[in-house]
Amino acid sequence: MRRFAAPLIATALAIAACQQPVTLLTDPNAILAAAASATASATSVHLDVSADGPIEFDPLGTGAGAAINLRGTTAAADLDLAANEVRATFSSPNLMGIAGELIVVNGSAYLKSTLTGPNYLKIAVPGTNLASPLPSTPVLGGLTDLLTRADLKPTKGDDVPCAGGTCYTITINLTPEELAALGGGSGADGAIPSLPTIPGIPLPDLTTASVDLSIQVEQTSTRLSGIDVVLHLGDVGDPHFVATFTKWNEPVTIAAPPADQVAPAP
Repeated sequence: MRRFAAPLIATALAIAACQQPVTLLTDPNAILAAAASATASATSVHLDVSADGPIEFDPLGTGAGAAINLRGTTAAADLDLAANEVRATFSSPNLMGIAGELIVVNGSAYLKSTLTGPNYLKIAVPGTNLASPLPSTPVLGGLTDLLTRADLKPTKGDDVPCAGGTCYTITINLTPEELAALGGGSGADGAIPSLPTIPGIPLPDLTTASVDLSIQVEQTSTRLSGIDVVLHLGDVGDPHFVATFTKWNEPVTIAAPPADQVAPAP
């Protein structure tokens, strides 16, 4: 029996070590800093986004747009954080029925949508040009910058069930002035990154907007689990966006579309 005792004891100790309780964090800044660190060191992640609520739609840029409801709008993306590459699909039934795919790979971006035709368009990536590599800023660089901004006065709410088990909940309320200090959503010099513009779909004006953020962080891994965003756009309304993060550090392969599926440069 003695020859079996040592392995059994070692196994029991290993299991007990794995079951040690997690040291819970209580400071919201420390929780966000841990999430930023986990995000910055990650190699990949899958992102799902859904949207609901009104947003002003002015495709001609005349200033006489109308509010439409984003209900049913979804997007999904695989992010290769190590290579700074993205493959995303999107669909918005109420926004002219737009749907499509965006690929950012090897320093180039390719867009295909119901507005642009069956072939991919090679488009400019913000902050660079198609002849040069992508900027060194990581795909989620703006998000990690936001998570470490202690001046935004985050507050900790109740812990909640989430995809990763149990999550901390952190809320941040951004005034128009604070949002402008982060770049106003333009990504020019602030912590909020911009996205490639989809031809025919202008981005909303955020100069007078305020934002409520609710951020979920897994307790065991301190990885981001979800972000709930409500934009307050005055008379337009309060569109609501939900982002969910899964498959952290799982293998992902992103490839450029075949050459015969890319439209010739104009």
